[in-house]
Amino acid sequence: MSLMTRAMTWGGLHNVWDLGGLPAAEADTVRGRVFRSPRLDDLDAAGWDALLASGVRTVVDLRNDDEVAPLALPAGVTVHRRPVEDQGDAAFMGEWGRRLNSPAAWRPTLEAFPDKVVAALRAVAEAPEDGAVLVHCAGGRDRTGLISAMLLKLAGTAREGIVNDYWLGVIAANFHLRDHPRPHERGRTDAELGPWLDEVTEHLEAFLDEVDAADWLRAQGAGELVAPLRRRLLTPVGHPLG
Repeated sequence: MSLMTRAMTWGGLHNVWDLGGLPAAEADTVRGRVFRSPRLDDLDAAGWDALLASGVRTVVDLRNDDEVAPLALPAGVTVHRRPVEDQGDAAFMGEWGRRLNSPAAWRPTLEAFPDKVVAALRAVAEAPEDGAVLVHCAGGRDRTGLISAMLLKLAGTAREGIVNDYWLGVIAANFHLRDHPRPHERGRTDAELGPWLDEVTEHLEAFLDEVDAADWLRAQGAGELVAPLRRRLLTPVGHPLG
């Protein structure tokens, strides 16, 4: 099954992916259960209609307070603000602030802010069964990449699928940055992008080797989230997530 078919076309928004359709232990992850994206501020009216038509009823926003602007939401959509890091933590930011755009910072994030990461995963686990969940940060790449990798690991997704899912987010975010550079980041050229993908993939592979998502949740006293999170990506809508 082509990984590219997981791309969602929600008007005005780039870098939107369905976490379904990836090979897992016994079957592909189920489509239409969990999506990943950048911030929703750029959605146009048709995009909001497409988001609703995709079944999204719960949004888990991983951004910090200073990144969030007021946003009118359609009826029936609930947003949970669940930042996964504290950018006011001087020690963490001094060490990792310049590397938050790489999976190199993922394990340090789990170690520094376990309660925050658990809270984000809990919001996914406890979302209503009859609707889909959208997880997003600002660009849909780094913080969203961490939570997506944890969810996919819990579902038993093949490593190649997790890596490819992250690549798609990095590449789409990079193309967007070429036309919409940020004060602290610009899009890489084609010549720069290949070596960058090699670098971040090395860090992602190390994270996947070192972190077992289920064991990590149990170590945080949140083992009860393992089963519903697995089933969230493995059970079609209308079946109990238990």
